Amino acid sequence: MSSITVVGSVNRDLVLTVQDLPRPGETVLAERFVEGVGGKGANQAVAAARLGSRVRLVARVGADAETILRALAAEGVDVTEVLPAADASTGIASVVVDRAGENTIVVNPGANAALTVADLPEHLSGAGEVLLVQHEIAPEVVAAAVLRARELGGTVVLNPAPARPVASDVLAAVDVLVPNLGELATLLDVAPPTGPDGARDLLEKAELPCGAVVVTLGADGALVKQPGRPAVHLPAPAVDAVDTVGAGDTFCGALADSLARGGDLLSAAERAVRAASLAVTGLGAQSSMPTAAQLDSPAADRS
Repeated sequence: MSSITVVGSVNRDLVLTVQDLPRPGETVLAERFVEGVGGKGANQAVAAARLGSRVRLVARVGADAETILRALAAEGVDVTEVLPAADASTGIASVVVDRAGENTIVVNPGANAALTVADLPEHLSGAGEVLLVQHEIAPEVVAAAVLRARELGGTVVLNPAPARPVASDVLAAVDVLVPNLGELATLLDVAPPTGPDGARDLLEKAELPCGAVVVTLGADGALVKQPGRPAVHLPAPAVDAVDTVGAGDTFCGALADSLARGGDLLSAAERAVRAASLAVTGLGAQSSMPTAAQLDSPAADRS
């Protein structure tokens, strides 16, 4: 079984669905409220576990997280390295989703900010294993995890979300960087490009010290740029989007799952595009993440 370690965040998601996102100063009534488990770390761990990988999550939660830990364990995620934070509550994400599936999110990091370098296990990711990290934890923890996994010979996947600069030595230790358009622009300190063509042009000119770059494009799929090769656009299947929350996390989890199984990057990214497309057809970050059977069914290929 493929092995993945996720170092990242765990949140309690509070999801409100509305007709239209509120404008500044406006109050709108929600049509529905759902509470669930979220955070980029937890989301990506569940996405990979649903596809059959053996997944370990390294994170911090508050004393109020018993239900969350049970839910993650029920998804097959190893939570033995999810540590309690004595003086902080579990992170909270307030998510508002409109009728088109677009969303706004406000996050209180809570216990996620308490995760330190000392909390990282000695073995993070060795040969044939994948380390998956995001930016909802402290920069020094991200850097330490990436550099340690590189020393151990693992495949390092970094999802630089939310957007912030990344030190060049950390980027150089990353095998696959997975930004969206805004995050790519932040890393390159340029204005965000428009659409697949703009992203392709930017990628072809970019000078990033990492291995490969996979740019997620939402409904437009993804772009894959490997060293010495032209960028390849992978379009997404047409679907009726209900909620785009968690789509990027589904993509990252599915990508890590395929890479841990020894898949090549292009086929891994193509599978991740399909997984993310399925994920937006249901409400909630984790509840709509596909299983391997759903993702690999003929119906998924035709969607």
